Amino acid sequence: MRHRFAAIVMGAGLAVGLGVTSASAAPPETNTTIIKDLVETFVDVVPTCEGGGALYTVTTTTNIVEHETVFDDGRVHATFTQTGTFVATHPTLPDFTGKLTIWGGFNQNAKTVNGTFTFNIRGTGDDGSRFKQNSVDHFNERPNGSVQEFFHCHN
Repeated sequence: MRHRFAAIVMGAGLAVGLGVTSASAAPPETNTTIIKDLVETFVDVVPTCEGGGALYTVTTTTNIVEHETVFDDGRVHATFTQTGTFVATHPTLPDFTGKLTIWGGFNQNAKTVNGTFTFNIRGTGDDGSRFKQNSVDHFNERPNGSVQEFFHCHN
């Protein structure tokens, strides 16, 4: 699940940032979007820091709050929080239910671009087993075009 969400979030953040190129000095434009009870179903593995695993059908029900501030000079600040519940089912393995929270922040100015994303999930199997994962992804593009990235995960 972390992989799917991270790809969506990073792509959305980069698309927002790259679309702003105006150079005049006007007040920033700020938008807030709230989505409630968003239901998504997809196939993925139960998250672990090691990766891999059996494929489950996952259904999430989440609420999302997105904030975006775009400045006329091209600067962008965006953040979102997505939180809710999930059900992960498999025909022969334990089914899981639990809670998840995803947070992301994105900043761009004329010289740098950076983003940080967190993913936190806890689940309980119908056999009593439990899992949890907390991870942080970060990237920073410097003025010379080099990119620093790190990923930290713990169960």
